[in-house]
Amino acid sequence: MARWLKRAGKGVLAVAALAMTLWATSRLQGPTDAQDAALATMRNMQPLEGRNAFGALWLMPYAVPPDQQDAILSKDFDRQGLAHAAGSSEAELTEHLQASSAGARFPDQSPSVEDFGLFCGGMDACLQKVAAAPDTYRSLLERHRALLDRAETLQEYRSIRQPLQGAETRFPPYQYGKLPATRYALQFVEGHPLEAFDGVCRGTATWRRLGVNSDTLIARMIGVAYSGDVYGRLFAEMLAQTPRNFRLPASCADAFMAPAGKEVEFCQTMRGEFAFFTSTVRMTDVGMMTEVSKLERWLLPLLFDEEMAEADYAESLAYYCSDEAAQAMAEDRPLVSPKVDRGWLRFQCIGNPMGCRLAAMSESGLDTYADRVEDSNASFRLIALILALRAGDTDAYAFAGKIESAAAEVGNPLREIGVSPDGHALRIRNYNTQWREYRDIPLPPYFQAAGGAASR
Repeated sequence: MARWLKRAGKGVLAVAALAMTLWATSRLQGPTDAQDAALATMRNMQPLEGRNAFGALWLMPYAVPPDQQDAILSKDFDRQGLAHAAGSSEAELTEHLQASSAGARFPDQSPSVEDFGLFCGGMDACLQKVAAAPDTYRSLLERHRALLDRAETLQEYRSIRQPLQGAETRFPPYQYGKLPATRYALQFVEGHPLEAFDGVCRGTATWRRLGVNSDTLIARMIGVAYSGDVYGRLFAEMLAQTPRNFRLPASCADAFMAPAGKEVEFCQTMRGEFAFFTSTVRMTDVGMMTEVSKLERWLLPLLFDEEMAEADYAESLAYYCSDEAAQAMAEDRPLVSPKVDRGWLRFQCIGNPMGCRLAAMSESGLDTYADRVEDSNASFRLIALILALRAGDTDAYAFAGKIESAAAEVGNPLREIGVSPDGHALRIRNYNTQWREYRDIPLPPYFQAAGGAASR
C-alpha cells in the first residue's frame, strides 16, 4: 500500500510539473506575431476633436450651468474611482456608475416612467402618435420644456468621447438625446412646418455627427439609431405630408448629404470597442471583482494575463481596420469577418484560460453592428435621392424608372431597392434583419402614382 501511495504521489508530482511547464511555456511565448500586429493596430486610436458632448449628456437630467459641468463630471469620476479602490460592493459600484453628485445640488428633472413612454421612440410612427393626441403632447412638452431645451444644445457639440483616457468606460444617459423629436412632431402637427423641419434636420445631423465622432461602439450605434430611426424617420413622415413646392430649410440639405469619410468606415468604432474591452480587462487584472474569495484572487494571476487577453481580442477586431473591410463598406457589401480560432485547445490558453474565455465572450455578433451602419448609410443615400428628385422636374410616372436607374448609387444590388407592394413607400433591404427585413420610406403623394404602377 505504501509503495502504491508513493508511486501515486510521484505521478501527481509529475503531472503537476508537466502542467507548470506547459503553463510557463505558454506564458513565455505570449501572443502570436499576428496578434501582436493586431494589438498595435487596435491601440492606434485617433484623437477625436471638437467640443465633447459627454458631460452635457451625463448631466442632462440636471439644470447644471455649463461652466460647472466639468467640475461636477470630474468629481463623479473621482468618486467612482474611490469606490473601486475601497472595495465597494457590486450594488454600491453600480450606484456610483449611474448616479451623479449633481443630484445633491440640482433637482432631477428626468421624466417619469409614464411620461418617458409618451415620447417618440425608435420604431414609433411619431407623427401619427402625436397627431392622435395633440393636447396630451402639448402638456407633456410643457412639463419638460427645460429638459428639452438642454437636449437641443447637443446640436452645438462635435463628438462623444470618454473624458478620462485610461479610466473605466462610462456610458451617459443617451436616451435624452431623442426627446426633442417629439417637440418637432407637435410643431408640424400644429402648422409650423418650417420650424419642425429645421429642428428634425438639425437633430438628424447632430446624431450622424456625434455617432461617427465617438470612441465607443454603443455611441456609434446610438448615433445610427437616433439619426435614422428617430429623427430620419420623422423627417420622412413629415416630407410625405408636405407639398412639393414647400422649400425645406438649408439644414435639411446638410442632414441628408450622402455618407462619406468616417461614416463609411468601421475601424475607429472597433478601436473604441477594443478600448472598452481593455477597460474591462484592467478591472479583472487588478481584482476589481469584489464578490470573489481570497483563493480566487490568489489564483487570478495564474489564470489571467492582461497582454495576452488584449492581443487575443485584438486579432478578432483587426479585420475591421483592414483594406478589405474598407473596400466592402465603400461598395456597400456586407462585412464578413474571417473566423478566428477561439477553441480551448489552443496552446496559449494554457497560460491564459480566463483571458481566452473573456475574449471569446466579447467578440460575438460584431458583423451585425457593421451591418447596421451600412443599412443606415444606404437609407440616407436613398432619402438624398428622393430629395434630389423632389427638387427636379420628375413626375410621378417617371419616378420609379429614375429610382431603378439610380439604385446602384444608393447601394449594392443585394439591397433590392424598389417600391413597396402598396405603392406608398420606397423599400430597401437591410443587411441586419434583427428587427426588420426591409426599411420603408414613405413617399409623398406626388410620387405614389408611379409606385402603384410599379407594384402592378
